[in-house]
Amino acid sequence: MKKPNISRRRDSAATQSRLRNTPLSLSEVLRDARQRKQLSQQDLAQKLGLRQRQISDLERATTDSRLSTIQNVARALDLELMLIPRHLLAAVEALQRAGAEASKRPMYALENDETEDAAADARHVEVGDTSDTHSPRNRPPRVRRGSRP
Repeated sequence: MKKPNISRRRDSAATQSRLRNTPLSLSEVLRDARQRKQLSQQDLAQKLGLRQRQISDLERATTDSRLSTIQNVARALDLELMLIPRHLLAAVEALQRAGAEASKRPMYALENDETEDAAADARHVEVGDTSDTHSPRNRPPRVRRGSRP
């Protein structure tokens, strides 16, 4: 009786679980980008000279695709693969979140925020700050010595 190759199945299951346990897996990012561009798997496959099944497998993370294939699919979806040093990962993720939040806000909201920030800065006066009392409008007229009125 032939024993099944348990270690091969275990390795495959571990790889798939690692791929699916990431906050947003590569396969999900690619699928979401394709859907945002309103492309079917067939359309994307044709554009790249691949089979629809390859796109499906990539999006379901059922096979280990070649890096060159992943890169080509990403570029076709206006994405770019990048290796980031681990110690900078938190900063990059924060920038991505900030960019995503800013892109959801309409431009007029950005203008109002800048105006409100400037108004808040103008209202803010530090203790001992004399800039408000000696601004050009509130400053007494300068009297020059030796000048005639």
